[in-house]
Amino acid sequence: MRYLILFFTLMINVLMYGQDLQCNIQIRTDRIQATNKEIFVDLQNSINQFMNQRNWISNKVQPQEKINCNFVINITEFNIDKFKAEVNITSTRPVYGTTYNTTLFSHFDQDWLFQYAQFQSLDYQENANVMALTTLLAFYANIIIGVDFDTYALEGGQTYFNKALQIRNLSQNVPGWNPSDGRGNRNKYYIIDQLLDDRFRPFRAGFYQYHMNGLDKFKDDNDDARKEIYQSLEKIRSIQERIPNSVTFKIFFNAKREELINIFLKADPGLKNRAIDLLGKLDPSNAINYDKIKG
Repeated sequence: MRYLILFFTLMINVLMYGQDLQCNIQIRTDRIQATNKEIFVDLQNSINQFMNQRNWISNKVQPQEKINCNFVINITEFNIDKFKAEVNITSTRPVYGTTYNTTLFSHFDQDWLFQYAQFQSLDYQENANVMALTTLLAFYANIIIGVDFDTYALEGGQTYFNKALQIRNLSQNVPGWNPSDGRGNRNKYYIIDQLLDDRFRPFRAGFYQYHMNGLDKFKDDNDDARKEIYQSLEKIRSIQERIPNSVTFKIFFNAKREELINIFLKADPGLKNRAIDLLGKLDPSNAINYDKIKG
């Protein structure tokens, strides 16, 4: 009996501290004509276990501190054990003192190529590319954690971005990881390249300010929080003017577009007009959407 109690105690500790991500995995097969789709159910379950039952973060994570993320994996091609997929990846974090969750990362990756056989174990080693699927998952797990940590401390995600860079470097010359893959520079290669580029440090400073001095202070002083968020956008503008059309900005505005509209919708007229003008310059392809701020 004593050993049984010890076993269950250890299992509880694993459940409490062995899960750093709260990751929702969804496999879609609308384009696939396969009659036996059990492999896709098994794939979804395997990815779910891999992402949610692994220690990604060096420190212990309390249940309420787990990072929420979503992977919608749309299988576009399938042949025996070879897969091609397009994947929507998002992550969120709670805003201090509220029930609101803000989106931190929102990216559409069109280049997932991997092999998987039903009931196959998902092997992963940090210093080797042993399996294409787990390499892809680990890369984005570290990006998601790094982005989350960057909102709580200035450049707080550096350790995890460095891990993502190591994964990318191990995957060079693998289809889907090259600078020319995807649409222009909107691919895995450039995501981590830009996050660790010294030229983008003002962006990361603005990202931190946006969340810690802006959103997390919103419940205490709306007006002051809006000013902090506007100032954070000015930091981002200093980079965007020199390096336009970067994937970093695309990801940021995919995540924040609707939130920014709602933030400035109740601002004073002067700040409203400045925000509309600034956002139109930062996210020109969606400039018309920011006219909603006028109310």
